[in-house]
Amino acid sequence: MTVVDLRTIPGVELVKTGTWDISTGQWIVTTELIAAAVAAHNSGALPKPILKLGHVDARFDGEPALGWVDNLRTTDGGNTLVGDFVGCPAWLADIAASAYPNRSVEAVHGLTLPDGTVHPLALTAVALLGVTRPGIGTLATIGDIASLYGVAESVAQNTDWLTSVAASAGTPVTLRFSAASGPSSTLTPRQRVLIRAAASRRRHRRAQAALDIIERNNP
Repeated sequence: MTVVDLRTIPGVELVKTGTWDISTGQWIVTTELIAAAVAAHNSGALPKPILKLGHVDARFDGEPALGWVDNLRTTDGGNTLVGDFVGCPAWLADIAASAYPNRSVEAVHGLTLPDGTVHPLALTAVALLGVTRPGIGTLATIGDIASLYGVAESVAQNTDWLTSVAASAGTPVTLRFSAASGPSSTLTPRQRVLIRAAASRRRHRRAQAALDIIERNNP
């Protein structure tokens, strides 16, 4: 089985409070609006925002997603919206700090679901930007984030999810760590199936990402 090398870039700043001049006009971001975006994400009723390269013309489709945004949360006293880029191809994660240091969100205001629930703000996508300047110019760059968190933090977060999910599946794992290749563990095919099924039920893609690394290290 071919295992795709997928990475997580944690703690990426997405939106900050303030008044911003963006491509669609002036955007006033409040702490309440940021909290609403987190609530919409945590509702489980909406797809995870996709990760893509740039803002693409809506007339065209078929462009591949390059991961998704998960674990939306607030920092800075509710003034900054932060998320994790999950399921990124290794080539993108390796060059993001230099080639795509900035980003811009795509979102829907006043989204009404079929059950009548209204979300004041819901993120639908995050566009990675290269030479284009972002509308919110005070966000930390990917390079800043990499320096702050490092690869070890990303691995630790994913493997924490993995051990939790594995325990819920009745198949606890013992992890070994290598500075060069990351976590590894000896798992039977049945254990891998049970863990993946539990991760899918609990919607823990970060646990699945960690299991991908383990399977790469233990083919």
